[in-house]
Amino acid sequence: MSGLEIHPHALIHGLSEENVRYAWENYVRKRCRHAPNEDQIVAIGSDESGRLIQMVGVVNSQGTLVYHALTPPTSKALRELGLLRRKR
Repeated sequence: MSGLEIHPHALIHGLSEENVRYAWENYVRKRCRHAPNEDQIVAIGSDESGRLIQMVGVVNSQGTLVYHALTPPTSKALRELGLLRRKR
């Protein structure tokens, strides 16, 4: 495992490769998902300007491939990572 690759699909929401790379390397919370998606890593990190970015990637033989990124993070992702409590 050596590098971080950003798939072009991760950039469709207007983020740059640099934004995503910086956020992945400067994550607030990151974890593997539960079955049946245990091959996926979900993360929330901040870019150079402090903007929070939600990302999903997979580990492969070349490193990590981030294939989804958007800002701001969804409530679902924030809850999944324990950064937002459910409303009662």
